[in-house]
Amino acid sequence: MKIGVYTNLNKDRDSATAKRFLSVLQDRGVSYKFYSDARHESDTHEKLRELTDGVDVLVAFGGDGTMLNIVPYCAVKNIPMLGVNLGHIGFLTETTADDLEECVDKLLASNYFCEKRSMISVINGDNRFFALNEVVLAKTNNSNVCSIAVDIDGVRADKVRADGVMVSTPTGSTGYSLSCNGSILSPDLDALIINAICPHSLHFCPMVISDRSRVDLSADSTDLRLTIDGKIMTAVEDPRRISIKKCEYSATFIRFQKSSFYSRLIKKLAYWGE
Repeated sequence: MKIGVYTNLNKDRDSATAKRFLSVLQDRGVSYKFYSDARHESDTHEKLRELTDGVDVLVAFGGDGTMLNIVPYCAVKNIPMLGVNLGHIGFLTETTADDLEECVDKLLASNYFCEKRSMISVINGDNRFFALNEVVLAKTNNSNVCSIAVDIDGVRADKVRADGVMVSTPTGSTGYSLSCNGSILSPDLDALIINAICPHSLHFCPMVISDRSRVDLSADSTDLRLTIDGKIMTAVEDPRRISIKKCEYSATFIRFQKSSFYSRLIKKLAYWGE
């Protein structure tokens, strides 16, 4: 087994936790590749492509944002991911820095199972992007609302005046969409959520649709930006026209124990009500 190791230096200062993990791998005689990312590095894209070449498993140190960084690279190569939580909520991570030796032993013994999560692809001209959580088309300033048309399978479903519109997967339903009063979806549902950000409307409410449908978002305003899984996409031809549909790739997460999605939900989000 060859393990790729990725750490977010904003969460793992001086790669201290990741280096402890590498030490365990060395003691067990396990082959590995390592990359530490301080974010916004110009060569991050190439480094992550290189890191995921030829590895059987990718172990990431950070939080959910760290996991979202590596998902597109692992999904296209069908590489299972194990998240070690150094952040806060950690929906996508599985374990903590207290169990590094146990993690390695379980990986080597294949004492785990894989959980698949659906993804969506975003088409913008000749560009194609992948998202695990959500796609957001929104205005770039705070002064005016924008008008965005929503078409589902070529049929106009609504025209929304809002700060923006997002399309979320079931995995993303517990993220940005939830903060906009979107429904929480079980991750095994074959569905998408279309939601508005601060709608200037008395009638709009989130829509849950089949993930077999294609969603087209279009707007007349040029003052828009496209954000995918929290990252503003700068290399887009025209953010006013995007198409979204279920992706042929899926994210694969390593889990050591089976747990109910709903008990995990309460555990992770209970502090919101305290």
